[in-house]
Parts: sequence; structure tokens; C-alpha cells
Amino acid sequence: LPVRLIEADSETAQRSERLLALCSSCGAGVFLATCFNALLPAVRERLDEVLRQGNVTVGYPAAETVLVVGFFVTVFVEQLILTFQKEKPSFIDLETFNAGSDVGSDSEHESPFIPSPRGPPLHGHPRGLRRISRSRPSLRLLGLVFALSTHSIFEGLALGLQEEGAQVLSSFLGVAIHETLVAVALGISMAKSSLPLRDAAKLAATVSLMVPLGTSIGMGTESSQGAASSIISLLLQGMAGGTFLFITFFEILVKELEEKTDRLLKVLFLVLGYTALAGSV
Repeated sequence: LPVRLIEADSETAQRSERLLALCSSCGAGVFLATCFNALLPAVRERLDEVLRQGNVTVGYPAAETVLVVGFFVTVFVEQLILTFQKEKPSFIDLETFNAGSDVGSDSEHESPFIPSPRGPPLHGHPRGLRRISRSRPSLRLLGLVFALSTHSIFEGLALGLQEEGAQVLSSFLGVAIHETLVAVALGISMAKSSLPLRDAAKLAATVSLMVPLGTSIGMGTESSQGAASSIISLLLQGMAGGTFLFITFFEILVKELEEKTDRLLKVLFLVLGYTALAGSV
């Protein structure tokens, strides 16, 4: 739905741009809650399980460190690839950073990281709204899909390991609400990156298949897992959490909060997005 919305004609896209920006802020809150309210407790649980199996007691915040290491690895891998590809490190095309913003806005002149767009805007389009070339999914969008897919697999795994009917129903409702909110946030990210509908549908289908895959794995796996699988699980979830941190702060909020319009309203939607998902975990 967000991709279809942004692909509409220029007048419709201009009218919906404010709503899209608010939804993007809400999506950042969803990703924030996914990281700190879903993934971080899961990493803690897996880490405690590994330490119990090895009869080791650690007072250091190791789970939080795993999350931050995942963040550093995400930044390093992205910058390494972009260095060799000679690409500008932008999840959203630089032309779209200033789409709809007024001349002299923070996003054009006050940010030391985002260069001002060069060249006159294309004629025949509303001010601030430029025709964006459709391209392949960006590296950061693929990283977001990887993080969501990893998280969805573990959600499905937890659902598949449930034995009692009441627990299965409760877990299913929680996963359904969670995945719906996350899917909307992913759709907003794909729309903001000007992804073609066909490519967006492929990525959405990939993420949506991860929960059934995880459920199938969980149903075929014993509840007691070995130390190796627990270590792999906490490392993958730490990587996913680090990716969510990167996307939330370095991609969504750094763009949305630099614009002068609706700043407090965007903060409100950020809190609403966080609250919506945090209440369903």
C-alpha cells in the first residue's frame, strides 16, 4: 500500500507526502520497539541459556554488547561495500531527502552530511517533487529485509515450539499484530526508496515467508537446543537488532527530524509507533 501510494501521480504524491513522512516516523518507532522490546530480550534469553550450559556467571552486559557489535558490523559491511562500489551511502536517494521541504530547510543547508542537490528541478512537476529513477533495491534496504527476515524466522520458531493451545493462540495473535506493523513500516521504507512495485512485492513476499519457515523449523525441532544453535541464534538476533538500530537512527530519523515541518508531530508518531508494538510484545 505505501508503495502504491508513492507511485501515484505527482499531485497525489505531493498531497500524501506529509502523511508518508508521519508514517515513516511511526515506522521508526516500530523498528525501535522491535530492537529493544523483542530482539534484546531474546538475545538475553539465549545468552543466559548458553551461560547456564557452560556453568558460567557473567556480570557484564553481554547481551547489549552483542547488539552493539551487530550495529558496528552492519555499519562496517555497508561502508566496505560502498567503498568498493564508489556509491553514495544513502538508503534514500539524495533527491528525495529534500522532497517537499522548503528552500532553506535544515535538510538542505544545515546538515553537514547531506550535500545540497545540484541542478534545477525537472519541469512539469510540483516544487520539491522530482521524478526519481527506479532502480534496484539499495544495500541498506536489503539489510533491512535481512534483519526483518531473521527476526521473523525466530518469531515463527517461537510459535512452532509452543505445545498448549492457549499458548499457540496467544503467540499467534502477538506475531500477527507485530508482523502487520513491521510490514507497514517496511512498505514505507520501500516507498521512500522509490522501489518499483514488482521489486517491492518480491521483497515483501520474502519477508512474509520467513514466519511459516520458522514455524516449520520450530515444529520439527525439540525444545531443548544445543549450545551451538543457541550461540548462532543470539548472534543472528544481535545482528538483526544492530541493523534495526542503524535503520532507525541513521536512515529514518536523521532525515525526518531534519525537516522543519511537523517536527513535534513526527516525534509523537515515533512514540505512537513504539507504543503500538511495545504493547503487543
